Amino acid sequence: MNVEKIKQLVEFDTPTVANGLEMLEVQDPTVGYTGPDVRALTPELGPRIGIAVTARMDSTTAGTDRPDSLFNDWLRSIQQAARSAGSASLPVFAVMESVGPKPRYTVTIGDGMGTRMMLAGAVGFLTNGSIRDLTGVRDVPLACWGAGVSPMHGRLRWLDINSPVVIDGMTVRPGDFIHADENGAIVISPDVADQVYDRALAVQEREAAMFAELRAPGFSLDEYLASQP
Repeated sequence: MNVEKIKQLVEFDTPTVANGLEMLEVQDPTVGYTGPDVRALTPELGPRIGIAVTARMDSTTAGTDRPDSLFNDWLRSIQQAARSAGSASLPVFAVMESVGPKPRYTVTIGDGMGTRMMLAGAVGFLTNGSIRDLTGVRDVPLACWGAGVSPMHGRLRWLDINSPVVIDGMTVRPGDFIHADENGAIVISPDVADQVYDRALAVQEREAAMFAELRAPGFSLDEYLASQP
């Protein structure tokens, strides 16, 4: 695995990376990305790329009990993933599936948890639920994607960590890579993650040439149509 090639994907927006991935023809292009129910909550922090460390949580099932926490175990998994490439540390994308009676209302992290996750190696957080303490999370700074924000949560009921999760229809397995920006998130198989950069660069160069032609002074639709097969 060429870790540096994977890290360089942060230079591109997510649609460009998605188009580069499509060129490899390793998956059906109708799957592997989020839709309108997940959005960038900190768009000013820009794109992120990272290896996925997953968990599932429910914070909307009623009760005043004190369920066991898996948070510290999750932090250890994030730290282990960040160190898994040896001397070349990997950025980590923490991915939390919200489950329970009201998944979108499940508040998965705030600035306290976000700070600890960043210390463990997380550069991004993705959930189908919500977060809180948005100003504090921005100050961490931890880039986040989710359904939105909410001010409160019930008991944090951790179901498991390091299992496959589904975020807005996108299946994410531990060890997959996530690329995300203001357009949403995509999942990239670790088998091809270091091959995507060169394809994304080709997409970027092709589009730059296309827009240079289309935006040239005096260029008309008739000229464009005449150049088409």
